[in-house]
Amino acid sequence: MASQPMELTKSATTEVTEERLHQKPADDPLSDRHTVRVRTSVSAVRADEVHFVARHLLRDWADIAELEEQDVDRQAGRFRGGPNNWIIQTYLRLKGPLETKGISVSISEDLKPAAVNIAHRDSLNRWLLPYCQCFIVGVRADRPKVFVCDWEIVQNQSLPRSAEQSAIPVWPQPGLIARDPGRGARIERMAYFGRTGTASAWLAEPGFQAALAQLGVQFEIREDAWFDYSDVDLVLAHRMESPTMLQQKPASKLINAWHAGTPALLGDEPAYRALRRSDLDYIAVDSAQEVLSAVRRLRADPLLFHGMVHNGAVRAADFTVDQVRELWLDCLLGHALPKASQVALRPAVMAWSAQARRLVLQKIESRRFKYRHARERAALQKMNRLAPKL
Repeated sequence: MASQPMELTKSATTEVTEERLHQKPADDPLSDRHTVRVRTSVSAVRADEVHFVARHLLRDWADIAELEEQDVDRQAGRFRGGPNNWIIQTYLRLKGPLETKGISVSISEDLKPAAVNIAHRDSLNRWLLPYCQCFIVGVRADRPKVFVCDWEIVQNQSLPRSAEQSAIPVWPQPGLIARDPGRGARIERMAYFGRTGTASAWLAEPGFQAALAQLGVQFEIREDAWFDYSDVDLVLAHRMESPTMLQQKPASKLINAWHAGTPALLGDEPAYRALRRSDLDYIAVDSAQEVLSAVRRLRADPLLFHGMVHNGAVRAADFTVDQVRELWLDCLLGHALPKASQVALRPAVMAWSAQARRLVLQKIESRRFKYRHARERAALQKMNRLAPKL
């Protein structure tokens, strides 16, 4: 449950000075216009104002002002990729609850000085942004650590956390269509949901698919209808990915399988292991042979199949939209906003050196991350080429 919010007051004080540089004559039709020089200096963050930052907002979400929370499921096809789900979806799901608590909520492509800004790391890697004039809640997502934020959101429960971080899972799949319970314990279709850029090569091998066909199982890759589990009996997900990247990946495929009522066969990634409580949560697989063995095992034991479906329904209750929203509200109302109300902001000139240092550290960490990722991927590709075919 979300923490009870502390009393949030308008703690920002703004000093504005006007200087009229030129006054038009009274008979001039433009006499009511004059040049004004305004000097504004912000001394503290407004702890009653939350602003979401979404790059390409005008390009991709020109209708954002007309959207409401129900549109997340109505327009599920638009909610693909980290920024769309972490920023746009979160904005739509939190706007109402925050405003009922007297907090102003807005969204644009740029940081908003003196406000609490929520931004994906991809929007926090640019020079000459007023980082030091904001309180920033940075969403790490699949990226390395965010250095230019004041509070960080991580999506992987397995990551060690500091006192200024919150672990929040990605929202469950918008518009998810659950497996038809009338299918019982039949296993006729297994599907891979999502992009295939890092999918393990053996998933596409003719021998693997032929072996499944001999068991009466059709294997399907769903890159488009990734939310429709209605006729899917098993979820399969295994990717050839570097340990550095897997450490950042979320447990979305597992959580979505729980919601869908579909047993999952998954690579044993850190995010999945962090959530695992029993063997009913998912079956870990690391090869085509292990997938085939798991299919035979579930075919021979309908009670195991039904047990995994029931267990998934129980586990999914901790990852509903309402539960994820409560985690967000607890993060903002219980941690970020109270902390922001105590932050005194310095003029940009005074804070520039500190800001530049944090951004340099962030860019260095990005290079290190990419180097480790590329090196590990190269090793995996070499191993994959040498691996025996099914």
